[in-house]
Amino acid sequence: MFIKKLFLKYPQQKYFLLALSGGVDSIVLLHQLLKYQKKFKYIKIRAIHINHNLYSHSLYSQKHCENICKQKKIHIIVDNIHIPKHNRYGVEGYSRIKRLEIFKKHILLEEILLTAHNLNDQCENLFLSLKRKSGINGLSGMKYSSVYRGIKIVRPLILTPKKTIISWAKKKNLLWIEDQSNELIQYDRNFLRKIILSKIYKKWPNFLKNCTTSMHILTKDQKSLNFFVLYFLKKNTFSDGSLSLLNFKNLTKEAQYSILKQWFNQNSGNQTTYHVLHRTYKEIINNKNYYDKKIIFCNSEIRRFKNTIYYIYPDKNIAHKILYWKKINTILKLPKNLGILIPCKKKKQKQIQDIYKIPYPPKNVLVSIRFHIKKNYINNEKEKKISIKKIWQKYNIPPWLRNTIPLLFYNNKLIAAIGIFTIQRVSINSLKYIKIIWMNRIL
Repeated sequence: MFIKKLFLKYPQQKYFLLALSGGVDSIVLLHQLLKYQKKFKYIKIRAIHINHNLYSHSLYSQKHCENICKQKKIHIIVDNIHIPKHNRYGVEGYSRIKRLEIFKKHILLEEILLTAHNLNDQCENLFLSLKRKSGINGLSGMKYSSVYRGIKIVRPLILTPKKTIISWAKKKNLLWIEDQSNELIQYDRNFLRKIILSKIYKKWPNFLKNCTTSMHILTKDQKSLNFFVLYFLKKNTFSDGSLSLLNFKNLTKEAQYSILKQWFNQNSGNQTTYHVLHRTYKEIINNKNYYDKKIIFCNSEIRRFKNTIYYIYPDKNIAHKILYWKKINTILKLPKNLGILIPCKKKKQKQIQDIYKIPYPPKNVLVSIRFHIKKNYINNEKEKKISIKKIWQKYNIPPWLRNTIPLLFYNNKLIAAIGIFTIQRVSINSLKYIKIIWMNRIL
């Protein structure tokens, strides 16, 4: 049995979601899972089939999977991908992205996703990684288990050659679908499989095994490197995910690139490219004129403020939004997942820092929360003009975050930026004040 390791590694795991294409690999994996299910009754299996709608036989593959699951009393989910003719990722890239989105949509919290990648797929990935100019992480190949955007993925057949899988399927008289698209060599993987690797395997029979050994060595080297990289990030990353450059600047360029790559991965969940790393290093980190520079990556932006770089999502465009706070003693929910404003109860107010202490609004005053100050200057409590820009700079607030900070207004007068500064201070002896806390704050 090829999947014995799965149950040795996860002896308490009950729930599995199998990616079932109808090909020989996933069909073999399904039948081996069913054998274990007979032995361990607590195991629950669901299957998911994704129809890519590329060819006339796509529906035939879907029906084959549905029939097998019906016969074996396995619940199956069927979902579809419709690939637009013109997209920036190509057919293979777009399909991969959409498959992961579909898995994310259907997988249950307690389930592990099982895919039927085999040893030959692993070798093909090595060549594809070389084509993409991948580093050590890409060249080390797919892991037996990994986590992607919260999905636990296990590949039980990753160390099993394709020949062995086909031999087992024939011995058990299993039926599977031969995907006709696998014959089309305009796709990179098919070109490698049909034209390049078939000749390599023929000339060097041990190539597949040696390929695995090399990838295993690279994996160990990657783990050693990650130990030091993760330690550095732990010591130099803030709670919001931003990275301090103070110690970073003292490292070699090679070490900086490794740390930067891992920092990207932690924030986005995606493997970044050398091109993005190089641009970030050149335009953001090693550039004196970095102020208005930004790198766009995976619907996010990389920016720098003083000696810190930030990974931000620029979709919080609420500069002109006004929230009217009719009862200041009640909790106010902020838009765009910016958190909530909580007025403290009198019993707990002494425990809260005075930075949250704000004058209580007089009667008949309109209380509101805004996210933008129209004027460049405002008057402080002494009616002296002060620059808004200088206030933000004083409190080290990056420019791109300034329009996401809740600003408290009484009528049209700015009173405070919640949790950051107060324009009108409360006198020591005054009993008319309130303390407001910004929960889930971005700073």
